Amino acid sequence: MQAASAFGRRRPVDRRPVAPPPAPPTRQSAAVEDLPEAASEFTSRRPLPVVTFGLVVVLGLIYWVELSFAVQAEGNFAPGMRSLAAFGALNGSLVLQSGEWWRIFTAPLLHGSLSHILGNALALLFAGWILERVIGHAWFAALFVLGALGGAAGSLAANAPNVLSVGASGAIMALLAAALVCSFIFESVQLRRRMQKVSLRFLIPSLAPALLPLGAGTGIDYGAHVGGALAGAAMGFVLGEIWPEASATPRGQRFAAAIAVGGLLAAILSGFLAVQHYPVYASQPALLMPESEVPGSLQEGSPRSADLVGRYPQDPRAHFYRAVFFLERKDLADAERELRAALTQQQMLGLDNPPGLQPSLNMMLAIVLIYEGRMPEAKAMANSACASQGRELHELRAMLEEKGVCV
Repeated sequence: MQAASAFGRRRPVDRRPVAPPPAPPTRQSAAVEDLPEAASEFTSRRPLPVVTFGLVVVLGLIYWVELSFAVQAEGNFAPGMRSLAAFGALNGSLVLQSGEWWRIFTAPLLHGSLSHILGNALALLFAGWILERVIGHAWFAALFVLGALGGAAGSLAANAPNVLSVGASGAIMALLAAALVCSFIFESVQLRRRMQKVSLRFLIPSLAPALLPLGAGTGIDYGAHVGGALAGAAMGFVLGEIWPEASATPRGQRFAAAIAVGGLLAAILSGFLAVQHYPVYASQPALLMPESEVPGSLQEGSPRSADLVGRYPQDPRAHFYRAVFFLERKDLADAERELRAALTQQQMLGLDNPPGLQPSLNMMLAIVLIYEGRMPEAKAMANSACASQGRELHELRAMLEEKGVCV
């Protein structure tokens, strides 16, 4: 086939002076570097990435179901945390302690906001437009399944047991990492650069924060990103090893199809189990206040704090506003009690909304301890928080610096 002959893998150059016989029509025989439109010609001759399109449609339909049957929607096309827990979000405690293994297969198909689903759909389209046409439908679907599992494993390993995680980003990172690794087996400079450019455009911003302090408090599951990328890179190496020189696609298509079908059946079964468990989680009282009820400022939250704590006793933000209420009245003991309750709930839920919630609580509690004359405890409480960045923490840090706590 001509399309196959234009894209061969690298092999050692034969440096004998004798001219070799004419090469058979394999993926290496054409001088692709001399064809400026080689990459576009190659993809134009391949079947359309129907698996990619199908996945985007399925993810969109599932997100529509999330919004339609949300337990407690947060507005702005967001189903809310209670809804995500009911639909099958990944959670270490529920998976490892309660045995709800099916969440490993449902969580990669769920999304928490409109920007979340749109961003993942765009990345999936970029990854699939080239990769699926290079490795074939079966292997592309298999990589999505294996990447989703790798992302789930990375999320469970990196996150606290109480953190909820959703999204197809782990599977998408696997596709991009596999595309990056597979790009090196092609002689075509044009195709190689195109695959690398698309892959790195998404991989770098998706993985770099996981290696730096930039990833803290962003609400992004970088554990899933890293887990999916590692799974995809490993599979990229495997595909390179099993890809025959004279073949347009890797061997093992039936094996890949079996993986894809197994993942599909597991997702369907997990969906049924999620439906069965949905009433249990939907009937539970709300843990967190919906975004529509979150006060826009301290001045608004303070007078409403008693009502918020009464209705959302497990929401750390409610206790935070209650602490502000007591501080305004110079009731240090009750303010300390509410701040410690807020810190306990924040650590249990892994909540960081707004960003910097925990350092804000630590700093405010340190200030209370200073006014109570408990300087050693104040320094210990503010030790980690003093290094936190952000405009919302500037005023609190300035107060602690004035008292000699933050240096």
